[in-house]
Amino acid sequence: MPQSPVPDEPARPGPYRTLDTRRRARAAIVYGVVAAIAAGIVVATGLSAMWFTTVIPIVALAGYQLAGAWRMQVDDMEAIAIAGEAASFDFGHGSATLGYRGPMAKPVWQVLVFSDTPSPDHQALVTIDALSGEVTGIYEEALPVP
Repeated sequence: MPQSPVPDEPARPGPYRTLDTRRRARAAIVYGVVAAIAAGIVVATGLSAMWFTTVIPIVALAGYQLAGAWRMQVDDMEAIAIAGEAASFDFGHGSATLGYRGPMAKPVWQVLVFSDTPSPDHQALVTIDALSGEVTGIYEEALPVP
């Protein structure tokens, strides 16, 4: 954590990094190396071929991780902008969270945007495909004005 310039002031976190599902490829490499080491031990020690049943699930897990290592084309700020354009009202602020859909865990941004009035009178939940930037769903509703 960065040091605060004022001694009595608490340190503030620096810039954040957006999640990227491409990092799953690193896990796949680790699993692949572990599977190779396990297979090497089985071959080098002359253990029964039955011990390869420990290697096969590790290889399958590595393949699954590699298949799910999608390269996201849309980051959170772009998703908020896309959601603001998709909403039927002028938006003031929004918040994005990353979710996944399907067995291959395709990344989807779930964005909540509010109208730009002083007291928001509309909100919308917009889902955006993080790979293509396509709006996959939208739900809008009016908010009660106090």
